[in-house]
Amino acid sequence: MIVANDLKQEEMQKKGNSILNNAKYSTDNTDEWYTTYDTVAEEVSHYKDQFEGKVVLCNCDDPYESNFCYYFLKHFNQLKLKKLICTSYSGSKIEQIQDNFQLTLDLFNTDGDPVLFDRGYVLTVTKMPGMVGEEISDKVIQDVLEKKGVVKKLQGNGDFRSSECVEYLKECDICCTNPPFSLFSALFSLIVKYNKQYLIIGNQNAITYKEIFPYIKENKAWVGYRFGDMAFRVPADTMPRKTRYWIDENGQKWRSLGNAMWLTNLDTKRRHQELVLTERYTPEKYPKYDNFDGINVRKVTEIPMDYDGIMGVPITYLKYHNESQFEIVGEANHGSDNEFDLFKPKIGGKELFKRILIRRKNHETITEFRVLDLFCGAGGLSWGLHKNPFFKTTVALDFDEKAAETFKKNMPEAEVVVGDITQTTIKEKIVELAKKTGVNMLAGGPPCQGYSMKGKKLGLKDPRNFLFREYLDLVEKLQPEVFVIENVKGLLLSANGWFKEEIIQTIENLGYQVRVDVLNAADFGVPQSRERAIFICSKNKAIELPKPTVTKRTTVRDAIEDLAYLESGEGDYEQDYITEAKSPYQARSRQGSTKLYNHKASNHKQIAIDKLKLIPPEQGKEYLPEELLGNQKFKTTWGRLKWDEVSPTIDTRFDASSNGTNNHPFLHRAITPREAARIQSFDDRFIFVGSKVYIRKQIGNAVPPLLAKAIADQISKSFGLTY
Repeated sequence: MIVANDLKQEEMQKKGNSILNNAKYSTDNTDEWYTTYDTVAEEVSHYKDQFEGKVVLCNCDDPYESNFCYYFLKHFNQLKLKKLICTSYSGSKIEQIQDNFQLTLDLFNTDGDPVLFDRGYVLTVTKMPGMVGEEISDKVIQDVLEKKGVVKKLQGNGDFRSSECVEYLKECDICCTNPPFSLFSALFSLIVKYNKQYLIIGNQNAITYKEIFPYIKENKAWVGYRFGDMAFRVPADTMPRKTRYWIDENGQKWRSLGNAMWLTNLDTKRRHQELVLTERYTPEKYPKYDNFDGINVRKVTEIPMDYDGIMGVPITYLKYHNESQFEIVGEANHGSDNEFDLFKPKIGGKELFKRILIRRKNHETITEFRVLDLFCGAGGLSWGLHKNPFFKTTVALDFDEKAAETFKKNMPEAEVVVGDITQTTIKEKIVELAKKTGVNMLAGGPPCQGYSMKGKKLGLKDPRNFLFREYLDLVEKLQPEVFVIENVKGLLLSANGWFKEEIIQTIENLGYQVRVDVLNAADFGVPQSRERAIFICSKNKAIELPKPTVTKRTTVRDAIEDLAYLESGEGDYEQDYITEAKSPYQARSRQGSTKLYNHKASNHKQIAIDKLKLIPPEQGKEYLPEELLGNQKFKTTWGRLKWDEVSPTIDTRFDASSNGTNNHPFLHRAITPREAARIQSFDDRFIFVGSKVYIRKQIGNAVPPLLAKAIADQISKSFGLTY
């Protein structure tokens, strides 16, 4: 495309254009339409990384008129191209361009011969001025085009089927052009013959051609991002039409097609995303064809999630095709001699428009749940899931570096990522790792402080409360078989239930069935009353929440009596066991652990110890004289745990004697990190790392592993997996 010094890009696009289909190729009037720059730029933007280091051929494109040529010249350095080749058919409007831009061209007379317009010509560029990553200016493009030897005459007329043009095709890596519609199949066949990558424009009808459909069926070709309406500039002698025709303010004539497409074998992100299905099959809604055992689906959005036979869907389905979700069986068009054109679609004697025939692929039999743990913290959720042998966490993410260190120490087989889920680079990394490791389950609890029944109850004002959207965005990207969200029960009530309804609606819109309720960890063997909101979501079946697994609750005595020998300030990060287990719970907690870790008591100030001495075993602040009560407003401050009851909820300040009911039942100290971990149902072999501030945060924020195990057992049971 020729560019004048002072022309704006808008004016340049009106002057320069791509000959979509030159009239000399065919008498079909759709063989002389011109592609816009925006159409090229919008589509190529999705594949930029795949062009790096490649030789690009535009073999139906006049270097002086083509927006394909113009785009690749302008972005040569940004795309890091190795080479650009553009070949043009004879009959170019180069004379007109010279008149418009007053260019002095001697590009064709290197041998002193006169310019002949019955021959095609070729542009070859291996380097553009400027830096890597830099967009090329229009003035530089003009200078390059005027340089002797950049554009040369061809021996023939530039037909892409000619032997000299085929040689250029052999040289390229990617063919990117807009061929004559009447020769689309011919170009496609050539590209396939020489095993090239391609990004080409055509009519959607070409999909059903016998030369092309087999490649669609075998997932060797697919449609690009723009699939539908495209606008094209047309010649001045184009006859007016009633529809899809207009003349702009500059007198330029335009036509549009509602069934244009890009066809490609360059990879797209979209073809790896599963189509979200929300409808269910009924014979009334999905009638069978008169002459074929298959049902008709009117719209892509109405594809049923529970029908396993052959379905006829609109051709627009190809925008969403994922080969791991559906297989393409054939087409229903004319019932021709094309081996894949299986029948002419009719229902009740009425003929329908052509359909693509698909069948749902049998879902992989689940033998293992490979988990992505989001907002993983120290790892209580994953540790509990791992107690069921069918669960394995392969990827975990948390913003807290110290918590991630603890996770990695205890579950070294997992890939642990530290970062902010709202950052694009972090999310892309998580998606890449999840796909690499075959993740089929997500689990996690977005930060919950804004939902908490304690504190300020910020609700809609707290940006942390919207991190569930980041979680569900990953659900949409990864399409797991099942996912679990856990949070404080305040989530279900916050903002008058807005968050609950918003989450449920989003989950259902993603095509999942959801069950939600509040579970108390004490009902599942955890020696603590800790209520959590639990969402269990599954693609193909509703999974009910687990029922209580214990009839007799585990008590504080059951959990920590064997550790009742430290006074304030005593203990070490690592030490030997000096007592025997006194309950089955303690014995289970010790399994696999040869040392006792994290059993170190806080070194309380003497005034705190003196206060605790005034409080009898298992009692609270009511025994303190009024002058010693201080400014604590909460009734539970300075409280002692009760031996034969479950503990109240462990929080992140359990080692402060004045904080809640976290003091030992009779010793004059707060509970140790190991005692808190026992009350949370962590095994002793789970080791917490970091300073005491980080460790108490890790323990207090954790999901009780035994609660997580109950959820895992319920999920595996619903998939027929028992142990």
